[in-house]
Amino acid sequence: MGKYATHYTDEELNAITEQWLKDKSCIDREMEGLYLPDIDRAYIPYLHNKNLQALFRYAIYLYHFGVKTGEFIFYRDEQELVSKVYERIKSNGYYDRSKEFEKKVRVRLGNAVKRQSYRKYKKS
Repeated sequence: MGKYATHYTDEELNAITEQWLKDKSCIDREMEGLYLPDIDRAYIPYLHNKNLQALFRYAIYLYHFGVKTGEFIFYRDEQELVSKVYERIKSNGYYDRSKEFEKKVRVRLGNAVKRQSYRKYKKS
């Protein structure tokens, strides 16, 4: 399908998952005992492309500092989406078979991060 295709092929998904599991196990061994958000940030450079890296970065921020603590205000179904994105990327190395859907989710989570940052600056 090529570099700019809209979906990952089965071979790409298998290769991405296989490489991800190798990289993840190495990082887990090296960073054992550290703070979980720091370990998650160490995963970012090993993700397949920049879109996934940004998506996981947003998911980490919203998951650790919003979903777990309850300090952020989420729109309807956003909290579930954050948890789902975080868990799926962490287990598979990718979120969805469709690159376009990953991009839409990345934009939605990016807007959620921006909204939380805006609230933080507005308070002070």
